[in-house]
Amino acid sequence: MEKGRGLLFWFLCLGLLLLAYVGGQVSPPVFLLAGLLLPLPVLLVGWRLGTRAAVLLALAAVLGIISLKPGLAVILENLGFGELLLMGVLISGLNQRGLPPQRAIIYTVVGLNLMALLFFLGEAFLSGMTPAALLTQKSQEILGMLSQVLGGAEGGAKEQMFHDVPWAELENLVPLLLPGLVVLNIGVVAWINVILSRQLTVMLGWGQPQPPLYYWSTPEWLIFVALGAGFLLLIPVKGVRLVSLNLLMVLALLYFCQGVAVIAAWFNRLGLPRFLRLIGYPLLFLNPLVLLIITLGLMDLWLDFRRLNQPKDA
Repeated sequence: MEKGRGLLFWFLCLGLLLLAYVGGQVSPPVFLLAGLLLPLPVLLVGWRLGTRAAVLLALAAVLGIISLKPGLAVILENLGFGELLLMGVLISGLNQRGLPPQRAIIYTVVGLNLMALLFFLGEAFLSGMTPAALLTQKSQEILGMLSQVLGGAEGGAKEQMFHDVPWAELENLVPLLLPGLVVLNIGVVAWINVILSRQLTVMLGWGQPQPPLYYWSTPEWLIFVALGAGFLLLIPVKGVRLVSLNLLMVLALLYFCQGVAVIAAWFNRLGLPRFLRLIGYPLLFLNPLVLLIITLGLMDLWLDFRRLNQPKDA
């Protein structure tokens, strides 16, 4: 890419980031969409212009936000925004070092969650709250935001939803499953943005990223962790069951990714047109299909649907 075009592309991505921030302040749906796709401009800049340009983009976006409302409060209020920018920088840097996308995603998710844990414990210490009390407070903040997005606390947000789970029951479940939900959220956002960035690079004619994402494969030994977590559910101790539930949620994401990789390999083998793939992939996230995709990912460990473990001369 020519220097002038590269600079124009960089400023375009910066404008998109600032627009997403401003739009998220006035519209909850835009806030949620920005929370899902915010790392994408950073990944695209990193892919096309290098890691240094991606770092500068993230820093420029942070400085732009601070300039709109100077002060320490705006930094604390937008730590989630900064975390998503950092996600883009980390994945971009790991990709530039030659790591496959699977490892780049896992390393980024582990790093961000460790940082979030340290910040959470520090916040609990400074505020004089126990970690359990702060966890409950964070859960209520998340539920309040969700209630606002769903139409207000007095509207349909407290009706039965999420597939017949009453809102009151959801309020009790979220604090218990919040650790797993945090890991799950970061993992899904990282995974989706990597997939979208790779697809956009192909559509924009920037080359074919390698290796293809349908090579995603979860380490075989993790199945023993999943079995162990399943057996822990049988122990009549609340704390043990909560740990196993949160662990199973994270493992379910890994096997869901593997199941989607199997579907992607089949799509590629059939030569499915791109527009049909764009229709097919979102359908995999519908509730009845999610469990089937997770099961498919588990079965791939033994049945090897993609023939990844066969000798090359077979």
